[in-house]
Amino acid sequence: MSACVSWTPINERLLRAQFRHTAGFLSLIVVYASTENADTSVKEQFYADLKVAIAQCGKNDLKVILGDFNAVTGSSRIQGDTALGPWGSGIPNANTDLLLSFCSGHHLSSAGSWFQRKDIHHFSWISNDGHTWKEIDHILSSCGKLVRQCRVYRSFDVDSDHFSVLATLKLKLKRSTQP
Repeated sequence: MSACVSWTPINERLLRAQFRHTAGFLSLIVVYASTENADTSVKEQFYADLKVAIAQCGKNDLKVILGDFNAVTGSSRIQGDTALGPWGSGIPNANTDLLLSFCSGHHLSSAGSWFQRKDIHHFSWISNDGHTWKEIDHILSSCGKLVRQCRVYRSFDVDSDHFSVLATLKLKLKRSTQP
């Protein structure tokens, strides 16, 4: 038996899964956001769909959202706002405000921005020109104490222009009693 209680594909850009852990449930949402060049209406629809996905999570669930947001967080923090930590990166792009507004509105935090690390462990995407590097893949969390480490790993051999972003969570999954 696994700790996965349920998983639901929402659309071609969103998938939600729920896992049982020792203190309750973890809702995990996997995303693939529209690119910078997409129409504003497409981007807004993505975040509207993501808002619905979060609303479907249990009220007390820990929430982790991960994937390709096609947004650079930048490094400008608003005092008192926990959406962005002290080590955000890059020059904000057209999707930055959408991501950070969403995080603030749903009490989510960009995990990677809370850990100081070298650039090689920061940037998750490299463009076709080989010179443009950005951090556009993120792990968002509803509980800051949940994430113990978050960084980019280059050692995985995947056929992609993205590198793997991994986070260590302080959480122990529990086997589900449901088939």
